[in-house]
Amino acid sequence: MYAVDGAFFAQRVSGIQRYSIELLAELDKILSPGELEIVVPQGVKTPEYQNIRVVPFGSHSGMLWEQIDYPRYLRRSGRKGLCTCNVIPLFGFSGMAVVHDVCYRARPDFYTDARSRLSAAWHRLQYRAIAKKAEHIITVSQFSRAELQRYYGVDPEQVSVIPNAWQHMQRTQPDPAVFEKWTALRPGEYYFSMSNLLKNKNFPWVLRAAKTRPDTVFAIAGGGNLAKAAGEMGLENLPNVQYLGYVSDGEAKTLMANCKAFLFPTLYEGFGIPPLEAIACGAPRVVVSDTPCMREIYGGHADYIDLSSNHGDVDDIISGRDAAGVLARYSWAKSAQMLADLLRQQTLSRS
Repeated sequence: MYAVDGAFFAQRVSGIQRYSIELLAELDKILSPGELEIVVPQGVKTPEYQNIRVVPFGSHSGMLWEQIDYPRYLRRSGRKGLCTCNVIPLFGFSGMAVVHDVCYRARPDFYTDARSRLSAAWHRLQYRAIAKKAEHIITVSQFSRAELQRYYGVDPEQVSVIPNAWQHMQRTQPDPAVFEKWTALRPGEYYFSMSNLLKNKNFPWVLRAAKTRPDTVFAIAGGGNLAKAAGEMGLENLPNVQYLGYVSDGEAKTLMANCKAFLFPTLYEGFGIPPLEAIACGAPRVVVSDTPCMREIYGGHADYIDLSSNHGDVDDIISGRDAAGVLARYSWAKSAQMLADLLRQQTLSRS
């Protein structure tokens, strides 16, 4: 039996936290009472579950909780650990872990300032610890599975691929007031992307694309001072670029549904869920980087950017593929069933 590291419930929801939240919601429908627990720091709010028990435990928070209190609970309860967010306790852990990608190891050139280098060092330490200590590893794509073998010598037989999905977008209500808030955006007449200052998101490509198409609006949502970063690249004051900042889920759904295409020029991903979310919301087309991971996930249902030769020419890409055809391949319910089967298999193997 397993106990999940539930520290992510206290974190801002990004793709990694979303993966954990959605899988647990579906697992609760499959598992019997007692098969799985979620351990969380004191005071952390979680969803209500029918079959999964939530256990508040410990006196710390954040990293200290994960490294001290969580393994202490595992020892006390006799349960194996299940860590779903790239991090395990460095001491006192046995069980399974999810590694979403190994970007910090594969692309050290992305991490150049002091803070990002420190983060990269911590995550590389974690990757090594997971490769050495985890009884089984879960990842989200065959690409990431191969990367674990390439960089850490992990036996592929010790890695299961349990992918992301998109059904959480069905619960989000669209917010059509977004077009009153940003009057420069007209349905069907803008390109949309969600970005940040992480180098793998390749924000500069979108700006270069906007520069080549001054007659078309490019709407960019996301955190960090993107406008300031554009100025540092000499691409400030592009009149057809709208910086939206953080947008609500409802605003994002409306923007995705009404764009000309959703742009995702990523340099490195373990899965790449935003284009899948965009398709689920009704985006007619998605444009993604021509990388092995994107090819694996989106197949013939996306338009691809050859980043070695295309430095911002949208006109060379848009071809009108059937984006929606990819949705049937991914489901949180299917992924949860895969995880439930794996949990039971691992439990039986120790009996």
